[in-house]
Amino acid sequence: MANAPRKTKIIGAGLLVSLSAVALAGCGQSSTPSASSKPLAVVNGKNITNSQVTTMVHMTELFNGSTLPNTKSEKANEVKYLVQEQSVEDWALAHHLITTAKAKTSASGVISKSIEPKVGGKSGLDKLLKSKGVTYQQLSSYLTQQIILQQAYKKATAHIKPVSTSAARAFYNAHPQYFKGTPQVQLREITVKTQSEANNIVKQLKGGASFSALAKKDTTNTALKSKGGEIGWTADSLQSLSPAVYKEVSALKKGQYGVTKGSHGYDVIQVQNTKAAKESPFSKVESQVKSNLLQTKQSSAYQTFAGKIVKQSKVHIYFK
Repeated sequence: MANAPRKTKIIGAGLLVSLSAVALAGCGQSSTPSASSKPLAVVNGKNITNSQVTTMVHMTELFNGSTLPNTKSEKANEVKYLVQEQSVEDWALAHHLITTAKAKTSASGVISKSIEPKVGGKSGLDKLLKSKGVTYQQLSSYLTQQIILQQAYKKATAHIKPVSTSAARAFYNAHPQYFKGTPQVQLREITVKTQSEANNIVKQLKGGASFSALAKKDTTNTALKSKGGEIGWTADSLQSLSPAVYKEVSALKKGQYGVTKGSHGYDVIQVQNTKAAKESPFSKVESQVKSNLLQTKQSSAYQTFAGKIVKQSKVHIYFK
Protein backbone atom coordinates (compact mmCIF):
# COMPACT_ATOMS: atom_id res chain seq x y z
CA MET A 1 0.00 0.00 0.00
CA ALA A 2 1.44 3.33 -1.00
CA ASN A 3 1.98 6.11 1.48
CA ALA A 4 -0.20 9.18 1.46
CA PRO A 5 0.80 11.40 -1.48
CA ARG A 6 3.52 14.00 -1.10
CA LYS A 7 4.75 12.91 2.30
CA THR A 8 8.35 12.86 3.38
CA LYS A 9 10.26 12.23 6.58
CA ILE A 10 13.22 14.41 7.45
CA ILE A 11 16.38 12.32 7.78
CA GLY A 12 17.07 11.72 11.46
CA ALA A 13 14.69 14.44 12.56
CA GLY A 14 11.55 12.41 13.17
CA LEU A 15 9.51 15.14 11.51
CA LEU A 16 6.64 14.00 9.31
CA VAL A 17 5.46 16.77 7.02
CA SER A 18 3.73 17.16 3.71
CA LEU A 19 6.13 17.23 0.77
CA SER A 20 4.35 20.38 -0.23
CA ALA A 21 5.68 21.67 3.10
CA VAL A 22 9.11 22.01 1.57
CA ALA A 23 10.70 25.10 3.04
CA LEU A 24 12.85 27.41 0.96
CA ALA A 25 16.20 28.92 1.82
CA GLY A 26 15.93 32.67 2.24
CA CYS A 27 12.21 32.42 2.94
CA GLY A 28 10.99 35.20 5.20
CA GLN A 29 13.43 37.77 3.87
CA SER A 30 12.20 40.66 1.77
CA SER A 31 14.26 41.83 -1.15
CA THR A 32 14.04 44.30 -3.99
CA PRO A 33 14.41 42.39 -7.27
CA SER A 34 16.25 43.75 -10.27
CA ALA A 35 14.77 43.56 -13.75
CA SER A 36 16.66 40.29 -14.32
CA SER A 37 15.41 38.69 -11.09
CA LYS A 38 11.69 39.34 -11.17
CA PRO A 39 10.01 37.32 -8.42
CA LEU A 40 7.97 34.28 -9.34
CA ALA A 41 5.52 35.21 -6.61
CA VAL A 42 5.15 37.54 -3.63
CA VAL A 43 3.70 36.45 -0.28
CA ASN A 44 3.01 39.03 2.41
CA GLY A 45 5.59 41.30 0.82
CA LYS A 46 8.27 38.58 0.59
CA ASN A 47 9.62 37.47 -2.78
CA ILE A 48 9.79 33.91 -4.05
CA THR A 49 12.58 33.70 -6.61
CA ASN A 50 14.14 31.23 -9.02
CA SER A 51 16.99 30.59 -6.61
CA GLN A 52 14.53 29.66 -3.86
CA VAL A 53 12.77 27.18 -6.15
CA THR A 54 16.14 25.68 -7.05
CA THR A 55 17.01 25.33 -3.38
CA MET A 56 13.67 23.68 -2.69
CA VAL A 57 14.26 21.17 -5.49
CA HIS A 58 17.79 20.37 -4.27
CA MET A 59 16.58 19.88 -0.72
CA THR A 60 13.68 17.66 -1.75
CA GLU A 61 16.00 15.54 -3.88
CA LEU A 62 18.54 15.36 -1.05
CA PHE A 63 16.06 14.08 1.51
CA ASN A 64 13.92 11.95 -0.79
CA GLY A 65 16.80 10.47 -2.78
CA SER A 66 15.01 11.02 -6.08
CA THR A 67 15.08 13.47 -8.97
CA LEU A 68 12.14 15.80 -9.56
CA PRO A 69 10.83 16.44 -13.09
CA ASN A 70 12.22 19.59 -14.71
CA THR A 71 9.21 20.96 -16.57
CA LYS A 72 7.34 24.25 -16.65
CA SER A 73 4.22 22.70 -15.15
CA GLU A 74 6.26 21.14 -12.34
CA LYS A 75 7.93 24.48 -11.64
CA ALA A 76 4.51 26.14 -11.47
CA ASN A 77 3.51 23.54 -8.87
CA GLU A 78 6.72 24.18 -6.95
CA VAL A 79 5.96 27.90 -6.86
CA LYS A 80 2.50 27.10 -5.47
CA TYR A 81 4.07 24.90 -2.78
CA LEU A 82 6.40 27.69 -1.77
CA VAL A 83 3.56 30.19 -1.70
CA GLN A 84 1.62 27.88 0.58
CA GLU A 85 4.51 27.22 2.91
CA GLN A 86 5.58 30.85 3.13
CA SER A 87 2.01 31.68 4.08
CA VAL A 88 1.87 28.91 6.70
CA GLU A 89 5.29 29.83 8.08
CA ASP A 90 4.24 33.47 8.51
CA TRP A 91 1.03 32.33 10.22
CA ALA A 92 2.85 29.96 12.59
CA LEU A 93 5.30 32.63 13.67
CA ALA A 94 2.56 35.27 14.02
CA HIS A 95 0.55 32.92 16.24
CA HIS A 96 3.63 32.15 18.38
CA LEU A 97 3.57 28.40 17.76
CA ILE A 98 7.36 28.59 17.86
CA THR A 99 10.08 31.22 17.45
CA THR A 100 12.61 31.29 14.63
CA ALA A 101 15.41 31.21 17.21
CA LYS A 102 14.07 28.05 18.85
CA ALA A 103 13.54 26.40 15.46
CA LYS A 104 17.08 27.29 14.42
CA THR A 105 18.48 25.75 17.61
CA SER A 106 16.48 22.59 17.01
CA ALA A 107 17.72 22.45 13.41
CA SER A 108 21.30 22.71 14.61
CA GLY A 109 20.68 19.79 16.95
CA VAL A 110 19.19 17.70 14.15
CA ILE A 111 22.27 18.29 12.01
CA SER A 112 24.83 17.53 14.72
CA LYS A 113 23.05 14.67 16.50
CA SER A 114 21.05 12.94 13.76
CA ILE A 115 22.44 13.74 10.32
CA GLU A 116 26.21 14.09 10.74
CA PRO A 117 26.67 10.75 12.59
CA LYS A 118 24.96 8.97 9.68
CA VAL A 119 27.04 10.53 6.90
CA GLY A 120 30.54 10.46 8.36
CA GLY A 121 30.59 13.55 10.55
CA LYS A 122 31.03 17.15 9.44
CA SER A 123 33.42 16.28 6.63
CA GLY A 124 31.02 13.62 5.35
CA LEU A 125 28.14 16.09 5.45
CA ASP A 126 30.18 18.73 3.62
CA LYS A 127 31.01 16.20 0.92
CA LEU A 128 27.38 15.11 0.60
CA LEU A 129 26.06 18.66 0.41
CA LYS A 130 28.65 19.60 -2.20
CA SER A 131 27.66 16.64 -4.35
CA LYS A 132 24.04 17.80 -4.24
CA GLY A 133 24.80 21.47 -4.91
CA VAL A 134 23.61 22.50 -1.46
CA THR A 135 25.31 24.70 1.15
CA TYR A 136 25.32 24.16 4.91
CA GLN A 137 23.42 27.42 5.35
CA GLN A 138 20.71 26.23 2.98
CA LEU A 139 20.41 22.97 4.89
CA SER A 140 20.17 24.85 8.19
CA SER A 141 17.52 27.21 6.79
CA TYR A 142 15.59 24.30 5.32
CA LEU A 143 15.48 22.40 8.60
CA THR A 144 14.66 25.55 10.57
CA GLN A 145 11.65 26.19 8.38
CA GLN A 146 10.61 22.53 8.38
CA ILE A 147 10.50 22.68 12.18
CA ILE A 148 8.35 25.83 12.06
CA LEU A 149 6.05 24.18 9.53
CA GLN A 150 5.85 21.07 11.65
CA GLN A 151 4.29 23.08 14.45
CA ALA A 152 1.60 24.25 12.05
CA TYR A 153 1.15 20.66 10.86
CA LYS A 154 0.64 19.49 14.45
CA LYS A 155 -1.87 22.29 15.01
CA ALA A 156 -3.80 21.37 11.86
CA THR A 157 -3.92 17.64 12.61
CA ALA A 158 -4.35 17.64 16.39
CA HIS A 159 -8.02 16.68 16.07
CA ILE A 160 -7.35 13.64 13.88
CA LYS A 161 -7.96 10.44 15.84
CA PRO A 162 -6.06 7.16 15.32
CA VAL A 163 -7.56 4.78 12.75
CA SER A 164 -9.63 1.98 14.28
CA THR A 165 -9.06 -1.69 13.55
CA SER A 166 -12.49 -1.95 11.93
CA ALA A 167 -11.72 0.97 9.57
CA ALA A 168 -8.36 -0.54 8.67
CA ARG A 169 -9.92 -3.93 7.99
CA ALA A 170 -12.63 -2.34 5.84
CA PHE A 171 -9.93 -0.71 3.71
CA TYR A 172 -8.03 -3.99 3.51
CA ASN A 173 -11.12 -5.86 2.33
CA ALA A 174 -12.04 -3.15 -0.20
CA HIS A 175 -8.56 -2.92 -1.77
CA PRO A 176 -7.10 -6.43 -2.09
CA GLN A 177 -4.88 -5.27 -4.97
CA TYR A 178 -2.67 -3.39 -2.51
CA PHE A 179 -1.83 -6.50 -0.51
CA LYS A 180 -1.03 -9.13 -3.12
CA GLY A 181 2.70 -8.72 -2.73
CA THR A 182 5.21 -9.27 -5.52
CA PRO A 183 5.92 -12.44 -7.54
CA GLN A 184 9.30 -14.00 -6.77
CA VAL A 185 11.78 -15.48 -9.23
CA GLN A 186 14.89 -17.61 -8.61
CA LEU A 187 17.66 -16.68 -11.00
CA ARG A 188 21.21 -17.51 -11.92
CA GLU A 189 23.46 -15.64 -14.30
CA ILE A 190 26.66 -15.86 -16.33
CA THR A 191 28.17 -12.59 -17.57
CA VAL A 192 30.48 -12.52 -20.61
CA LYS A 193 31.91 -9.76 -22.80
CA THR A 194 30.27 -10.48 -26.18
CA GLN A 195 26.97 -11.70 -27.52
CA SER A 196 28.65 -14.53 -29.41
CA GLU A 197 30.14 -15.77 -26.13
CA ALA A 198 26.70 -15.58 -24.52
CA ASN A 199 25.10 -17.51 -27.38
CA ASN A 200 27.81 -20.15 -27.10
CA ILE A 201 27.14 -20.47 -23.36
CA VAL A 202 23.42 -21.03 -24.05
CA LYS A 203 24.29 -23.67 -26.66
CA GLN A 204 26.46 -25.52 -24.15
CA LEU A 205 23.76 -25.32 -21.48
CA LYS A 206 21.12 -26.68 -23.80
CA GLY A 207 23.55 -29.47 -24.60
CA GLY A 208 23.66 -30.49 -20.96
CA ALA A 209 26.61 -28.51 -19.60
CA SER A 210 26.60 -27.57 -15.91
CA PHE A 211 25.49 -23.97 -15.33
CA SER A 212 27.50 -23.78 -12.11
CA ALA A 213 30.66 -25.09 -13.76
CA LEU A 214 30.38 -22.65 -16.69
CA ALA A 215 29.71 -19.75 -14.33
CA LYS A 216 32.76 -20.54 -12.22
CA LYS A 217 34.87 -20.81 -15.35
CA ASP A 218 33.54 -18.08 -17.67
CA THR A 219 31.60 -15.40 -15.80
CA THR A 220 33.20 -11.97 -15.40
CA ASN A 221 30.97 -11.23 -12.42
CA THR A 222 33.38 -11.83 -9.55
CA ALA A 223 30.62 -11.54 -6.95
CA LEU A 224 28.77 -14.53 -8.43
CA LYS A 225 31.73 -16.58 -9.70
CA SER A 226 32.25 -18.56 -6.50
CA LYS A 227 28.49 -19.06 -6.20
CA GLY A 228 28.21 -20.68 -9.62
CA GLY A 229 26.21 -17.72 -10.87
CA GLU A 230 23.48 -18.14 -8.24
CA ILE A 231 21.51 -14.93 -7.65
CA GLY A 232 18.80 -16.64 -5.62
CA TRP A 233 15.25 -15.50 -4.97
CA THR A 234 14.36 -11.92 -5.81
CA ALA A 235 11.23 -9.89 -6.47
CA ASP A 236 10.06 -10.16 -10.07
CA SER A 237 9.65 -6.41 -10.49
CA LEU A 238 11.25 -3.34 -12.02
CA GLN A 239 12.20 -2.24 -8.52
CA SER A 240 14.46 -5.28 -8.13
CA LEU A 241 15.52 -6.01 -11.70
CA SER A 242 16.85 -3.79 -14.47
CA PRO A 243 14.37 -3.09 -17.29
CA ALA A 244 16.27 -5.37 -19.71
CA VAL A 245 16.45 -8.27 -17.25
CA TYR A 246 12.84 -7.79 -16.17
CA LYS A 247 11.68 -7.92 -19.81
CA GLU A 248 13.71 -11.05 -20.50
CA VAL A 249 12.68 -12.82 -17.30
CA SER A 250 9.02 -12.06 -17.98
CA ALA A 251 9.30 -13.93 -21.29
CA LEU A 252 11.03 -17.01 -19.82
CA LYS A 253 9.48 -20.11 -18.33
CA LYS A 254 10.97 -22.22 -15.56
CA GLY A 255 14.24 -23.77 -16.73
CA GLN A 256 14.63 -21.60 -19.83
CA TYR A 257 17.63 -19.44 -20.72
CA GLY A 258 17.76 -15.87 -22.02
CA VAL A 259 20.41 -13.34 -23.02
CA THR A 260 20.34 -9.63 -22.19
CA LYS A 261 22.80 -6.79 -22.77
CA GLY A 262 23.95 -5.39 -19.45
CA SER A 263 26.31 -2.69 -18.25
CA HIS A 264 29.24 -5.14 -18.12
CA GLY A 265 28.59 -7.14 -21.26
CA TYR A 266 26.01 -9.84 -21.95
CA ASP A 267 24.15 -11.79 -19.28
CA VAL A 268 23.00 -15.37 -19.74
CA ILE A 269 20.05 -15.76 -17.37
CA GLN A 270 18.20 -18.86 -16.29
CA VAL A 271 14.88 -18.85 -14.47
CA GLN A 272 15.21 -21.71 -12.00
CA ASN A 273 11.87 -21.33 -10.29
CA THR A 274 9.01 -18.91 -9.67
CA LYS A 275 6.59 -18.09 -6.86
CA ALA A 276 3.27 -16.40 -7.41
CA ALA A 277 2.44 -13.21 -5.54
CA LYS A 278 1.11 -14.05 -2.10
CA GLU A 279 -1.52 -11.96 -0.38
CA SER A 280 -0.42 -10.57 2.96
CA PRO A 281 -2.82 -11.41 5.81
CA PHE A 282 -4.45 -8.50 7.61
CA SER A 283 -2.57 -9.31 10.81
CA LYS A 284 0.75 -8.55 9.09
CA VAL A 285 -0.29 -5.28 7.46
CA GLU A 286 -2.71 -3.90 10.06
CA SER A 287 -0.24 -1.40 11.54
CA GLN A 288 0.88 -0.28 8.07
CA VAL A 289 -2.72 0.23 6.92
CA LYS A 290 -3.54 2.23 10.03
CA SER A 291 -0.44 4.39 9.61
CA ASN A 292 -1.13 5.13 5.95
CA LEU A 293 -4.80 5.89 6.49
CA LEU A 294 -3.89 8.20 9.37
CA GLN A 295 -1.30 9.98 7.21
CA THR A 296 -3.87 10.42 4.45
CA LYS A 297 -6.35 11.97 6.88
CA GLN A 298 -3.67 14.21 8.35
CA SER A 299 -2.50 15.31 4.91
CA SER A 300 -6.05 16.19 3.90
CA ALA A 301 -6.60 18.15 7.11
CA TYR A 302 -3.32 20.01 6.67
CA GLN A 303 -4.05 20.93 3.04
CA THR A 304 -7.45 22.31 4.03
CA PHE A 305 -5.85 24.25 6.88
CA ALA A 306 -3.03 25.59 4.68
CA GLY A 307 -5.43 26.52 1.90
CA LYS A 308 -7.39 28.77 4.25
CA ILE A 309 -4.20 30.49 5.39
CA VAL A 310 -3.12 31.14 1.79
CA LYS A 311 -6.48 32.83 1.12
CA GLN A 312 -5.90 35.07 4.15
CA SER A 313 -2.41 36.02 2.98
CA LYS A 314 -1.43 38.69 0.48
CA VAL A 315 -0.39 36.57 -2.49
CA HIS A 316 0.56 37.43 -6.05
CA ILE A 317 1.75 34.61 -8.33
CA TYR A 318 3.50 35.71 -11.53
CA PHE A 319 4.81 32.35 -12.77
CA LYS A 320 2.01 30.12 -14.00
